[in-house]
Amino acid sequence: MSIISYIGPKGGIGKTTLSINTAAALTRVLESTQSERPICLVDLDLRLPTIASLLDSHPSRSFYDLFEALANKTYQVDFLRTVYQMLSTFRRYTEGTIEAGDAQLQKQYSRYQTLKTELFHFGGFEFADTLHELFLRRGEVQTPAQLREVADLVHAIPLDKLRAVMMKTDAGSRPDPDDYINHIEEYGFSLIGGEVPILGKREHRKRINQPEFLLLFLDFLRGVFDRFEHTILDTPAGGVNHVSSLICQIDQVAFVFDLSNTLAINGSIDALHTFIDYYEDFNADYARGQLTGIEKAYIERVQAKEGKAAVYESMKNKQMGLVFNRLEDLKEVPPALDRLRQYLDTLDKYHQYKKRIHILGMVPQNKVVNITNNRGSLFYTMDSGLAGRMDQIARGLSSNMQDCPALDEDDRVIMNYLEKYKTNSRFRVFGT
Repeated sequence: MSIISYIGPKGGIGKTTLSINTAAALTRVLESTQSERPICLVDLDLRLPTIASLLDSHPSRSFYDLFEALANKTYQVDFLRTVYQMLSTFRRYTEGTIEAGDAQLQKQYSRYQTLKTELFHFGGFEFADTLHELFLRRGEVQTPAQLREVADLVHAIPLDKLRAVMMKTDAGSRPDPDDYINHIEEYGFSLIGGEVPILGKREHRKRINQPEFLLLFLDFLRGVFDRFEHTILDTPAGGVNHVSSLICQIDQVAFVFDLSNTLAINGSIDALHTFIDYYEDFNADYARGQLTGIEKAYIERVQAKEGKAAVYESMKNKQMGLVFNRLEDLKEVPPALDRLRQYLDTLDKYHQYKKRIHILGMVPQNKVVNITNNRGSLFYTMDSGLAGRMDQIARGLSSNMQDCPALDEDDRVIMNYLEKYKTNSRFRVFGT
Protein backbone atom coordinates (compact mmCIF):
# COMPACT_ATOMS: atom_id res chain seq x y z
CA MET A 1 0.00 0.00 0.00
CA SER A 2 1.43 3.35 -1.07
CA ILE A 3 -0.24 6.73 -0.60
CA ILE A 4 0.79 9.57 -2.89
CA SER A 5 -0.34 13.14 -2.36
CA TYR A 6 -0.27 15.83 -5.03
CA ILE A 7 0.08 19.30 -3.55
CA GLY A 8 0.80 22.73 -5.00
CA PRO A 9 1.21 26.37 -4.03
CA LYS A 10 -2.20 27.48 -5.31
CA GLY A 11 -5.17 26.49 -7.41
CA GLY A 12 -5.09 26.40 -11.19
CA ILE A 13 -1.51 25.22 -11.69
CA GLY A 14 -2.33 21.76 -13.06
CA LYS A 15 -2.40 19.72 -9.86
CA THR A 16 -5.69 18.00 -10.67
CA THR A 17 -4.68 17.45 -14.29
CA LEU A 18 -1.43 15.85 -13.15
CA SER A 19 -3.22 13.72 -10.55
CA ILE A 20 -5.57 12.32 -13.20
CA ASN A 21 -2.81 11.58 -15.67
CA THR A 22 -0.57 10.08 -13.00
CA ALA A 23 -3.37 7.63 -12.19
CA ALA A 24 -3.56 6.71 -15.87
CA ALA A 25 0.21 6.38 -16.19
CA LEU A 26 0.58 4.30 -13.01
CA THR A 27 -2.15 2.01 -14.30
CA ARG A 28 -0.09 1.43 -17.44
CA VAL A 29 3.20 1.04 -15.57
CA LEU A 30 1.66 -1.49 -13.19
CA GLU A 31 -0.47 -3.35 -15.74
CA SER A 32 1.74 -6.43 -15.44
CA THR A 33 1.13 -6.73 -11.68
CA GLN A 34 -1.32 -9.23 -10.27
CA SER A 35 -3.16 -6.65 -8.18
CA GLU A 36 -6.90 -6.52 -8.87
CA ARG A 37 -7.05 -2.96 -7.57
CA PRO A 38 -3.79 -1.21 -8.39
CA ILE A 39 -4.80 2.48 -8.44
CA CYS A 40 -7.39 4.71 -6.80
CA LEU A 41 -7.63 8.46 -7.37
CA VAL A 42 -9.24 10.44 -4.54
CA ASP A 43 -10.65 13.91 -5.18
CA LEU A 44 -10.20 15.64 -1.82
CA ASP A 45 -11.32 19.06 -3.00
CA LEU A 46 -14.49 19.19 -0.93
CA ARG A 47 -15.36 22.71 -2.05
CA LEU A 48 -15.27 22.18 -5.79
CA PRO A 49 -14.73 18.55 -6.84
CA THR A 50 -14.08 18.32 -10.58
CA ILE A 51 -12.43 15.00 -11.42
CA ALA A 52 -15.63 12.99 -11.85
CA SER A 53 -17.07 15.45 -14.35
CA LEU A 54 -13.73 15.85 -16.17
CA LEU A 55 -13.62 12.10 -16.74
CA ASP A 56 -17.33 11.96 -17.52
CA SER A 57 -17.74 9.58 -14.61
CA HIS A 58 -20.92 9.73 -12.58
CA PRO A 59 -20.61 7.74 -9.35
CA SER A 60 -23.79 6.46 -7.78
CA ARG A 61 -22.49 7.63 -4.40
CA SER A 62 -20.17 10.55 -3.79
CA PHE A 63 -18.51 12.25 -0.84
CA TYR A 64 -21.68 14.30 -0.50
CA ASP A 65 -23.63 11.10 0.14
CA LEU A 66 -20.85 9.95 2.46
CA PHE A 67 -21.13 13.12 4.55
CA GLU A 68 -24.87 12.62 4.81
CA ALA A 69 -24.35 9.03 5.99
CA LEU A 70 -21.64 10.00 8.48
CA ALA A 71 -23.79 12.81 9.87
CA ASN A 72 -27.07 10.93 10.07
CA LYS A 73 -25.81 7.52 11.16
CA THR A 74 -22.15 7.20 12.13
CA TYR A 75 -21.86 10.34 14.26
CA GLN A 76 -25.17 9.59 15.98
CA VAL A 77 -24.17 6.11 17.13
CA ASP A 78 -20.74 7.32 18.28
CA PHE A 79 -22.43 10.08 20.28
CA LEU A 80 -24.79 7.59 21.90
CA ARG A 81 -21.93 5.23 22.71
CA THR A 82 -20.08 8.07 24.46
CA VAL A 83 -23.23 9.05 26.37
CA TYR A 84 -23.77 5.45 27.47
CA GLN A 85 -20.23 5.23 28.90
CA MET A 86 -20.61 8.64 30.51
CA LEU A 87 -23.96 7.91 32.20
CA SER A 88 -22.78 4.51 33.43
CA THR A 89 -19.91 6.22 35.26
CA PHE A 90 -22.10 9.06 36.55
CA ARG A 91 -24.52 6.56 38.06
CA ARG A 92 -21.72 4.81 39.90
CA TYR A 93 -20.75 8.15 41.43
CA THR A 94 -24.26 9.28 42.37
CA GLU A 95 -24.87 5.85 43.92
CA GLY A 96 -21.69 6.20 46.00
CA THR A 97 -19.73 3.40 44.32
CA ILE A 98 -16.84 5.69 43.31
CA GLU A 99 -15.45 8.95 44.69
CA ALA A 100 -15.32 12.37 43.01
CA GLY A 101 -11.58 11.99 42.45
CA ASP A 102 -11.91 8.73 40.50
CA ALA A 103 -9.89 8.87 37.26
CA GLN A 104 -12.67 7.37 35.15
CA LEU A 105 -15.18 9.87 36.54
CA GLN A 106 -12.80 12.73 35.77
CA LYS A 107 -12.48 11.48 32.19
CA GLN A 108 -16.23 11.12 31.66
CA TYR A 109 -16.92 14.49 33.30
CA SER A 110 -14.50 16.09 30.84
CA ARG A 111 -16.38 14.44 27.98
CA TYR A 112 -19.66 15.71 29.39
CA GLN A 113 -18.38 19.27 29.37
CA THR A 114 -16.79 19.17 25.91
CA LEU A 115 -19.01 16.85 23.87
CA LYS A 116 -20.43 18.68 20.84
CA THR A 117 -24.21 18.40 20.86
CA GLU A 118 -24.90 20.60 17.84
CA LEU A 119 -24.52 17.70 15.40
CA PHE A 120 -26.64 15.22 17.35
CA HIS A 121 -30.30 14.68 16.52
CA PHE A 122 -32.19 14.80 19.82
CA GLY A 123 -35.26 12.95 18.72
CA GLY A 124 -36.59 9.58 17.76
CA PHE A 125 -36.52 8.00 21.22
CA GLU A 126 -38.60 8.53 24.35
CA PHE A 127 -35.93 9.93 26.68
CA ALA A 128 -34.40 12.34 24.14
CA ASP A 129 -35.75 15.43 25.92
CA THR A 130 -34.25 14.28 29.22
CA LEU A 131 -30.88 13.71 27.58
CA HIS A 132 -31.04 17.12 25.94
CA GLU A 133 -31.82 18.77 29.28
CA LEU A 134 -28.85 17.02 30.87
CA PHE A 135 -26.55 18.74 28.40
CA LEU A 136 -28.34 22.08 28.71
CA ARG A 137 -27.55 22.07 32.44
CA ARG A 138 -23.81 21.59 32.00
CA GLY A 139 -23.23 25.14 33.21
CA GLU A 140 -24.51 24.17 36.66
CA VAL A 141 -21.97 21.37 36.99
CA GLN A 142 -18.61 23.06 37.49
CA THR A 143 -16.87 20.07 39.10
CA PRO A 144 -17.40 16.28 39.13
CA ALA A 145 -18.68 16.57 42.69
CA GLN A 146 -21.56 18.73 41.45
CA LEU A 147 -22.88 15.92 39.27
CA ARG A 148 -25.22 15.18 42.15
CA GLU A 149 -27.10 18.33 41.07
CA VAL A 150 -28.26 16.51 37.94
CA ALA A 151 -28.60 13.05 39.49
CA ASP A 152 -32.34 13.04 38.80
CA LEU A 153 -31.69 13.42 35.06
CA VAL A 154 -28.89 10.85 35.10
CA HIS A 155 -31.18 8.25 36.65
CA ALA A 156 -34.16 9.22 34.49
CA ILE A 157 -32.41 7.91 31.39
CA PRO A 158 -32.79 4.10 31.27
CA LEU A 159 -29.46 2.59 30.30
CA ASP A 160 -31.02 -0.56 28.88
CA LYS A 161 -33.19 1.48 26.51
CA LEU A 162 -30.26 3.74 25.65
CA ARG A 163 -28.24 0.67 24.75
CA ALA A 164 -31.11 -0.66 22.62
CA VAL A 165 -31.32 2.64 20.71
CA MET A 166 -27.55 2.59 20.29
CA MET A 167 -27.54 -0.95 18.89
CA LYS A 168 -30.41 -0.17 16.52
CA THR A 169 -28.66 2.97 15.26
CA ASP A 170 -25.38 1.08 14.89
CA ALA A 171 -26.81 -1.24 12.23
CA GLY A 172 -25.35 -0.06 8.93
CA SER A 173 -23.88 3.07 10.47
CA ARG A 174 -20.37 2.52 9.09
CA PRO A 175 -20.23 3.35 5.37
CA ASP A 176 -18.58 0.67 3.25
CA PRO A 177 -15.84 2.23 1.06
CA ASP A 178 -16.72 -0.21 -1.73
CA ASP A 179 -20.08 1.53 -2.09
CA TYR A 180 -18.33 4.81 -2.93
CA ILE A 181 -15.51 3.58 -5.17
CA ASN A 182 -16.22 4.01 -8.87
CA HIS A 183 -14.04 1.85 -11.13
CA ILE A 184 -13.56 3.46 -14.54
CA GLU A 185 -13.22 0.50 -16.86
CA GLU A 186 -12.02 2.59 -19.80
CA TYR A 187 -8.94 3.84 -17.95
CA GLY A 188 -8.33 0.96 -15.57
CA PHE A 189 -8.22 2.95 -12.34
CA SER A 190 -10.80 3.74 -9.67
CA LEU A 191 -12.12 7.10 -8.53
CA ILE A 192 -13.68 8.31 -5.34
CA GLY A 193 -14.97 11.81 -4.68
CA GLY A 194 -17.99 13.31 -6.36
CA GLU A 195 -19.53 16.04 -8.44
CA VAL A 196 -21.44 17.97 -5.77
CA PRO A 197 -19.56 20.55 -3.63
CA ILE A 198 -19.74 18.98 -0.17
CA LEU A 199 -18.83 22.17 1.64
CA GLY A 200 -21.48 24.09 -0.25
CA LYS A 201 -23.91 22.91 2.42
CA ARG A 202 -23.69 24.91 5.64
CA GLU A 203 -24.16 21.86 7.87
CA HIS A 204 -21.25 20.09 6.19
CA ARG A 205 -19.01 23.16 6.56
CA LYS A 206 -19.72 23.05 10.28
CA ARG A 207 -19.13 19.32 10.48
CA ILE A 208 -15.75 19.21 8.73
CA ASN A 209 -14.42 21.58 11.41
CA GLN A 210 -15.62 19.31 14.20
CA PRO A 211 -12.79 16.95 15.25
CA GLU A 212 -15.20 14.10 15.98
CA PHE A 213 -16.73 14.30 12.52
CA LEU A 214 -13.45 14.83 10.69
CA LEU A 215 -12.08 11.74 12.42
CA LEU A 216 -14.94 9.69 10.97
CA PHE A 217 -14.07 10.98 7.49
CA LEU A 218 -10.38 10.14 7.95
CA ASP A 219 -11.28 6.65 9.17
CA PHE A 220 -13.31 6.16 6.01
CA LEU A 221 -10.35 7.21 3.87
CA ARG A 222 -8.14 4.75 5.74
CA GLY A 223 -10.53 2.02 4.64
CA VAL A 224 -10.08 3.18 1.04
CA PHE A 225 -6.28 3.09 1.34
CA ASP A 226 -6.35 -0.53 2.51
CA ARG A 227 -8.05 -1.63 -0.70
CA PHE A 228 -5.48 -0.41 -3.23
CA GLU A 229 -1.84 -0.85 -4.12
CA HIS A 230 -1.46 2.88 -4.77
CA THR A 231 -3.78 5.71 -3.78
CA ILE A 232 -3.33 9.17 -5.30
CA LEU A 233 -4.74 12.10 -3.34
CA ASP A 234 -5.62 15.27 -5.22
CA THR A 235 -5.52 17.62 -2.23
CA PRO A 236 -6.88 21.18 -2.02
CA ALA A 237 -4.51 23.99 -2.98
CA GLY A 238 -1.85 24.81 -0.42
CA GLY A 239 -1.19 21.29 0.82
CA VAL A 240 -1.85 22.08 4.51
CA ASN A 241 -5.59 21.89 5.14
CA HIS A 242 -8.37 19.91 6.82
CA VAL A 243 -6.88 16.60 5.64
CA SER A 244 -3.36 17.37 6.82
CA SER A 245 -3.68 14.76 9.57
CA LEU A 246 -3.22 12.18 6.80
CA ILE A 247 0.45 13.11 6.72
CA CYS A 248 1.17 10.19 9.03
CA GLN A 249 0.10 7.82 6.23
CA ILE A 250 1.27 9.66 3.12
CA ASP A 251 4.40 7.98 1.74
CA GLN A 252 5.24 10.29 -1.15
CA VAL A 253 4.47 13.94 -1.80
CA ALA A 254 4.44 15.11 -5.42
CA PHE A 255 4.82 18.87 -5.45
CA VAL A 256 3.74 20.81 -8.54
CA PHE A 257 6.48 23.40 -9.10
CA ASP A 258 5.28 26.33 -11.22
CA LEU A 259 7.99 27.70 -13.54
CA SER A 260 5.83 30.15 -15.50
CA ASN A 261 7.57 33.27 -14.12
CA THR A 262 9.77 34.53 -11.28
CA LEU A 263 6.82 35.23 -9.01
CA ALA A 264 5.47 31.72 -9.57
CA ILE A 265 8.88 30.18 -8.82
CA ASN A 266 9.16 32.12 -5.57
CA GLY A 267 5.61 31.14 -4.65
CA SER A 268 6.38 27.47 -5.30
CA ILE A 269 9.48 27.62 -3.11
CA ASP A 270 7.56 29.34 -0.31
CA ALA A 271 4.76 26.76 -0.50
CA LEU A 272 7.24 23.88 -0.38
CA HIS A 273 8.87 25.50 2.65
CA THR A 274 5.45 25.81 4.33
CA PHE A 275 4.81 22.11 3.79
CA ILE A 276 8.25 21.18 5.13
CA ASP A 277 7.66 23.32 8.22
CA TYR A 278 4.33 21.63 8.86
CA TYR A 279 5.85 18.20 8.34
CA GLU A 280 8.73 18.95 10.72
CA ASP A 281 6.42 20.33 13.41
CA PHE A 282 4.11 17.32 13.11
CA ASN A 283 7.04 14.90 13.20
CA ALA A 284 8.63 16.61 16.20
CA ASP A 285 5.37 16.65 18.15
CA TYR A 286 4.81 12.99 17.28
CA ALA A 287 8.30 11.98 18.42
CA ARG A 288 7.81 13.84 21.72
CA GLY A 289 4.29 12.51 22.22
CA GLN A 290 2.87 16.04 22.07
CA LEU A 291 0.29 15.71 19.31
CA THR A 292 -3.15 16.93 20.31
CA GLY A 293 -6.71 16.93 19.04
CA ILE A 294 -7.58 15.29 15.74
CA GLU A 295 -3.93 14.65 14.86
CA LYS A 296 -3.38 12.66 18.04
CA ALA A 297 -6.66 10.78 17.75
CA TYR A 298 -6.07 9.77 14.14
CA ILE A 299 -2.45 8.72 14.52
CA GLU A 300 -3.40 6.57 17.52
CA ARG A 301 -5.91 4.73 15.33
CA VAL A 302 -3.32 4.22 12.61
CA GLN A 303 -0.80 2.97 15.17
CA ALA A 304 -3.33 0.54 16.61
CA LYS A 305 -3.56 -1.14 13.21
CA GLU A 306 -0.09 -0.75 11.71
CA GLY A 307 2.08 -0.52 14.81
CA LYS A 308 4.04 2.39 16.21
CA ALA A 309 7.29 1.34 14.51
CA ALA A 310 5.68 1.35 11.05
CA VAL A 311 4.19 4.81 11.58
CA TYR A 312 7.51 6.12 12.87
CA GLU A 313 9.35 4.82 9.80
CA SER A 314 6.73 6.33 7.49
CA MET A 315 7.08 9.72 9.17
CA LYS A 316 10.87 9.59 9.14
CA ASN A 317 11.30 8.45 5.53
CA LYS A 318 8.73 10.54 3.71
CA GLN A 319 9.86 11.33 0.16
CA MET A 320 9.15 14.54 -1.77
CA GLY A 321 9.27 14.92 -5.53
CA LEU A 322 9.13 17.96 -7.79
CA VAL A 323 7.03 18.00 -10.94
CA PHE A 324 7.92 21.05 -13.02
CA ASN A 325 4.94 22.57 -14.78
CA ARG A 326 4.35 25.57 -17.04
CA LEU A 327 7.88 25.76 -18.40
CA GLU A 328 8.66 26.73 -21.97
CA ASP A 329 12.17 25.30 -22.09
CA LEU A 330 14.15 22.71 -20.15
CA LYS A 331 16.84 25.34 -19.56
CA GLU A 332 14.52 27.01 -17.04
CA VAL A 333 14.97 24.11 -14.60
CA PRO A 334 18.60 24.59 -13.36
CA PRO A 335 18.15 28.25 -12.27
CA ALA A 336 14.98 27.31 -10.37
CA LEU A 337 16.77 24.42 -8.67
CA ASP A 338 19.66 26.70 -7.71
CA ARG A 339 17.22 29.14 -6.18
CA LEU A 340 15.58 26.32 -4.20
CA ARG A 341 18.95 25.02 -3.00
CA GLN A 342 20.02 28.48 -1.88
CA TYR A 343 16.73 29.06 -0.12
CA LEU A 344 16.96 25.79 1.79
CA ASP A 345 20.60 26.47 2.60
CA THR A 346 19.67 29.86 4.04
CA LEU A 347 17.23 28.05 6.34
CA ASP A 348 19.87 25.43 7.26
CA LYS A 349 17.66 22.74 5.71
CA TYR A 350 19.54 21.89 2.53
CA HIS A 351 21.68 19.10 3.95
CA GLN A 352 18.64 17.61 5.65
CA TYR A 353 16.56 17.47 2.47
CA LYS A 354 19.05 17.24 -0.38
CA LYS A 355 18.55 13.45 -0.58
CA ARG A 356 14.83 13.49 0.19
CA ILE A 357 13.65 15.98 -2.41
CA HIS A 358 13.73 14.34 -5.84
CA ILE A 359 13.09 15.40 -9.40
CA LEU A 360 10.04 13.44 -10.55
CA GLY A 361 9.49 14.95 -13.97
CA MET A 362 8.09 17.83 -15.99
CA VAL A 363 5.20 18.81 -18.23
CA PRO A 364 5.92 21.52 -20.83
CA GLN A 365 3.35 24.30 -20.84
CA ASN A 366 3.03 24.54 -24.61
CA LYS A 367 2.07 20.87 -24.85
CA VAL A 368 -0.59 21.05 -22.15
CA VAL A 369 -2.12 24.23 -23.55
CA ASN A 370 -2.45 22.56 -26.95
CA ILE A 371 -4.00 19.38 -25.59
CA THR A 372 -6.22 20.19 -22.62
CA ASN A 373 -9.61 21.82 -22.77
CA ASN A 374 -12.73 21.78 -20.63
CA ARG A 375 -13.04 18.01 -20.90
CA GLY A 376 -9.51 17.07 -21.93
CA SER A 377 -7.67 16.59 -18.67
CA LEU A 378 -6.82 13.00 -19.54
CA PHE A 379 -4.23 13.97 -22.15
CA TYR A 380 -2.43 10.67 -21.50
CA THR A 381 -4.64 9.08 -24.15
CA MET A 382 -4.03 11.78 -26.74
CA ASP A 383 -0.34 12.64 -26.98
CA SER A 384 2.64 10.27 -26.92
CA GLY A 385 5.04 13.00 -25.76
CA LEU A 386 2.94 13.86 -22.74
CA ALA A 387 2.32 10.17 -22.09
CA GLY A 388 6.09 9.69 -21.96
CA ARG A 389 6.43 12.51 -19.44
CA MET A 390 3.72 10.98 -17.26
CA ASP A 391 5.30 7.53 -17.53
CA GLN A 392 8.49 9.03 -16.12
CA ILE A 393 6.58 10.44 -13.15
CA ALA A 394 4.71 7.16 -12.65
CA ARG A 395 7.90 5.09 -12.72
CA GLY A 396 9.47 7.41 -10.19
CA LEU A 397 6.50 7.06 -7.85
CA SER A 398 6.33 3.28 -8.29
CA SER A 399 9.98 3.07 -7.14
CA ASN A 400 9.33 5.35 -4.13
CA MET A 401 11.46 7.93 -6.01
CA GLN A 402 14.57 5.76 -5.78
CA ASP A 403 14.96 5.95 -9.57
CA CYS A 404 14.75 9.76 -9.57
CA PRO A 405 17.72 12.13 -9.15
CA ALA A 406 17.88 13.89 -5.81
CA LEU A 407 18.19 17.62 -5.31
CA ASP A 408 21.94 17.41 -4.72
CA GLU A 409 22.63 15.70 -8.06
CA ASP A 410 24.59 17.58 -10.71
CA ASP A 411 22.34 19.60 -13.00
CA ARG A 412 23.58 17.62 -16.01
CA VAL A 413 22.34 14.40 -14.42
CA ILE A 414 18.96 16.01 -13.74
CA MET A 415 18.71 17.41 -17.26
CA ASN A 416 19.58 14.04 -18.78
CA TYR A 417 16.91 12.42 -16.62
CA LEU A 418 14.27 14.94 -17.73
CA GLU A 419 15.25 14.46 -21.38
CA LYS A 420 14.90 10.70 -21.07
CA TYR A 421 11.14 10.38 -21.61
CA LYS A 422 10.38 12.84 -24.39
CA THR A 423 8.21 10.25 -26.09
CA ASN A 424 6.52 7.05 -25.07
CA SER A 425 7.19 4.10 -27.32
CA ARG A 426 4.52 2.16 -25.42
CA PHE A 427 1.88 4.77 -26.21
CA ARG A 428 -1.52 3.55 -27.26
CA VAL A 429 -5.03 4.79 -26.77
CA PHE A 430 -6.94 3.24 -23.85
CA GLY A 431 -9.13 0.36 -24.82
CA THR A 432 -6.89 -0.79 -27.70
